[in-house]
Amino acid sequence: MSKNSIGLLFLFFITDVNAQFKKYTYETQRMGSPFRITISCADSNGISKAVKQAFQLASQLESQLSDYQPESELSQVNRLAGTGKFYPIHEPFRAILIQSISAQKLTKGALNVFVGRAVGMWREARKQQQMPDVKALQQIAQKIQGNCLEFSSDSTQIRLTDSACQLDLGSLGKGFVGQRVLEKLKQLGFPYALVDAGGKLVMTSQGPGNLAWQVAVEMPISKTLLPEVLSLQHVSVATSGKTYQSVRLGDVSYSHVIDPRTGMALTHSRSATAIAEDGTFADWLATAATVMTVQEIEELLVKLTNVRLMVFENESGERKILFNHKLIPHETPRLH
Repeated sequence: MSKNSIGLLFLFFITDVNAQFKKYTYETQRMGSPFRITISCADSNGISKAVKQAFQLASQLESQLSDYQPESELSQVNRLAGTGKFYPIHEPFRAILIQSISAQKLTKGALNVFVGRAVGMWREARKQQQMPDVKALQQIAQKIQGNCLEFSSDSTQIRLTDSACQLDLGSLGKGFVGQRVLEKLKQLGFPYALVDAGGKLVMTSQGPGNLAWQVAVEMPISKTLLPEVLSLQHVSVATSGKTYQSVRLGDVSYSHVIDPRTGMALTHSRSATAIAEDGTFADWLATAATVMTVQEIEELLVKLTNVRLMVFENESGERKILFNHKLIPHETPRLH
């Protein structure tokens, strides 16, 4: 989970709830981005204690899953890559890895969390303003298409089978953390909430009777809102794509998003917004959709249920909807 990631999903929720229910919003910093919790309730007794526990959970998860914290479980596992040594992990780490492997199979490798070494090379390229070793990237991409991960017999420890395999959970980590925090709030007696994990939204409803949150989506690299306001509840929303974290090398602008199948950073100006029932699911789907071709996306969606997806593209300053699957009505006019 990237320390420098700015929330890539530009969303604004509009509230309209019964007067007896009030909203309380709390904010901290987690995973390099603002982390916000909004709770809707009639009785705020115990809310501060619940939010404190929720923020503590987010911090614990970050300490396990971050590749920027040198002592995190993920960093420790990466350092042992290819040595044959196992490293003990907690249940959340195991859970996100299982979801990651499932996503990798569904997307035929377009989503691959073992791309960490290539991610590191591109980070250095942005810092040094110099093209990374393309041949080395291709070699990494080839190796990570194989089996990178092994669990111990009791599934409490893991090891990476090759030094080329390095974990980076930036493609789904914020959605995962947001989902876990939302579940924690529900357990603590606050069932009506929205969690904004650096631009990845997970939510229940605004109050009794399944009152939906009203969410407006901002166009990428723009201040323009889509004409539709989405009424959402019990879902997650995530956006991924080329925004501020890019580097221009020569005549080409490279995104922070990498195609794991080639090791190369994306060069198209594309972003995707996904809506799904689970935060991790929405997060990886949005990321994968920026990497995949339209045909690949269509083939993927045949395997999925209860998802909505839109892919934007920006060509020569002209924004357009490249692909729309149930996110807004098809008759929406062309964007200018």
